[in-house]
Amino acid sequence: MKKIKFLEEPENGFYRTLQARVENYFVENNISRYGNWKSALKFILFFGIMSTFYSLMILSEGKPVALFLFYWFMIGAFVIFSAASVIHDATHNVLSRHQWVNELFLRYMNLVGADGYIYRYKHNVAHHPYTNIPGIDVDLEQSNVVRVTPYSKKLKSHKYQDWYMKILYPFYFTVFWLIFRDFRYYKMEYVGTIKTNHNPWHQVLLVVTKIVYFTIFLIIPMIVLPVPFWLVLIGFFILHLGSGFVAMFALLSNHVVEDSLFVVPDENGLIHCSWGEHQFRTTDDYSPDSAFISYMFSGLNHHVAHHLFPNYCNHIHLPAVTKIVRETAEEFGLKYRYNSIHGGLMSHFRLLTKLKNNEVVAVTR
Repeated sequence: MKKIKFLEEPENGFYRTLQARVENYFVENNISRYGNWKSALKFILFFGIMSTFYSLMILSEGKPVALFLFYWFMIGAFVIFSAASVIHDATHNVLSRHQWVNELFLRYMNLVGADGYIYRYKHNVAHHPYTNIPGIDVDLEQSNVVRVTPYSKKLKSHKYQDWYMKILYPFYFTVFWLIFRDFRYYKMEYVGTIKTNHNPWHQVLLVVTKIVYFTIFLIIPMIVLPVPFWLVLIGFFILHLGSGFVAMFALLSNHVVEDSLFVVPDENGLIHCSWGEHQFRTTDDYSPDSAFISYMFSGLNHHVAHHLFPNYCNHIHLPAVTKIVRETAEEFGLKYRYNSIHGGLMSHFRLLTKLKNNEVVAVTR
């Protein structure tokens, strides 16, 4: 695997200046870069809401059916909201200054259908260092169902991807992740530029926690509820509709929209800009001025600041960091890119339309 290199950060350039200002903000305000009691409170709130809807679903005994299925949808939605409130920061070891806390909450991901270990692995060794570099950033090549870069192989089915993905995305995200994606990552010889070497214990834990997930959200309802098994299966399907619906809004607007850059290194593996500039140019925000969106999505909408400063607690500190990023970018004549949460999703589908038609999209070296 060829080594990827970036140009050196200019001493008085955008990113060095931005780093100094962000560090000064935390020092002047005597703020820790880690999470705090607000992180814990939000997780308790979102986990409590999810647990409440799960209890209501079990106690409803399937009646009335419409309300029963609504409970399933809300369970799925708050599976994602609760996971987003802790897992992303735990992945970067900034949920807490205590490593055991980060490890504990990273494993919450296993209890909601995915694998915390492999998510951290691919996220930190492939996605963050090499954002939107085809063939290196594994997030760009998750399956052949959808083509999200001009460098991905085009299949005949992609002719209709901007239409069928509007139907598939709510299920594609979580169902595909639950059944296939984690296992696929374990089989990859390289993730990013790193040759993989996973301890078999992680794969054992993966299988065990998948069984736990199906037990909680499928087997127990089938055993406890006095309803036909097919109605529980429909509820399980609706749960993933809720999870996928939230995940679709949360994850599609950051790196794969109309103005996204998919960066190809030269023959020597060199990216012709600094790492900081690369992160700024390959990431978009959504609804950065909405306190409600920032709260519900735990700061994932402040994705530009996150990619520039991944070692700061995402949903506690990044709204303030985003303001510094925007001001500094304006001083340096750089375009800070953002959409509304709905506008970002629509921009993603317009990108899919351009890709199916082989239209030129933003590509740079």
